[in-house]
Amino acid sequence: MADPFPPMPRRAKGARPRFHDEPAIDRLVRICVGLASEVSVLADRLATLELLSGVGPDAVDRFVPDAAERARREARREALVARVFAALDDELDGLRRGAEDGDYWATVRRIEEGEV
Repeated sequence: MADPFPPMPRRAKGARPRFHDEPAIDRLVRICVGLASEVSVLADRLATLELLSGVGPDAVDRFVPDAAERARREARREALVARVFAALDDELDGLRRGAEDGDYWATVRRIEEGEV
């Protein structure tokens, strides 16, 4: 039987939604939305595990992971940071490829000229 929930693509297609005229604020909003999404998923997963295990939140708070588990958690944490800050990575990739973002360079000029 086919998986009813196939994996989602890693990158969205099409133009990104704009929330504000200033691109930096748009990036900040995307980062906040990404964090809120991660927190929501983690809260649901933790509540599910607490219900299924029957141990409750106190047991979760007292748990001390071994070295292998700490390494797994560090890898997950690095992946989370990469997902949350993907908005900044996208921009850096464009700059590395030599693509000029007019808004970015206009902001740099405003800063250099003391307008900001």
